[in-house]
Amino acid sequence: MVQVCRDFSDGGGSQIAPRFGKDRALDRVVQELQEIQRGTGLERTLAVGKAVLSGFFGGNPQLWRDRRRNKNNSIRRLAERPDCPFCKSALNEAVGVYVAVVALPCVRTSGHITASHIAAPLVLSDQERSDVLERAERERWSVREIKQQVVALRRTNGERRGRPTASDQERVLTSLKSVSSSLGPAVAQVTRLPRVSGSTRSALEPVIAELSRQVASLEQWLA
Repeated sequence: MVQVCRDFSDGGGSQIAPRFGKDRALDRVVQELQEIQRGTGLERTLAVGKAVLSGFFGGNPQLWRDRRRNKNNSIRRLAERPDCPFCKSALNEAVGVYVAVVALPCVRTSGHITASHIAAPLVLSDQERSDVLERAERERWSVREIKQQVVALRRTNGERRGRPTASDQERVLTSLKSVSSSLGPAVAQVTRLPRVSGSTRSALEPVIAELSRQVASLEQWLA
């Protein structure tokens, strides 16, 4: 049975969490989610987030944040249920949105901010997220504009996507290491030959001379 991933783009005190081995806990949350999916907008997202957080993390946001160390509370296990109406990413996003709204309840009464607006800056710190959402409400930002602001803030904070740009010296060293690693096996193969014919020797001599010249250039550069 193929599970359809439902998202939320259409609208916008701690205790020990129960173990996922108890099917009744799973059944209870899945039933609640099936009822919630009939709703729309931000309220539906908040209801999903609250149901998952309360049902499996004791209502404790920190337990949810540390879910990798709480294998028995895996949202993945919930999403794998064929009768669960939401996929893993949607469930995680819903909890994130719910936790963000609890920390910043004013967005719930906003006339402009939707669930997608709140989800966009979840990667930011609490204060940065609050600032972005308040400005988004004030200036009527779109979700795309919030994402652009998130990228700008992360770059300002020193984060970059992908590998850092290598310096010229790093690129040269990488190139030389590649040549060296290729040269080694070739030399080993030649030196294992029982005898060298005259034609092979004639062909190798200019190669050896060129290698010697290049090595001398490197040694002179390092001196």
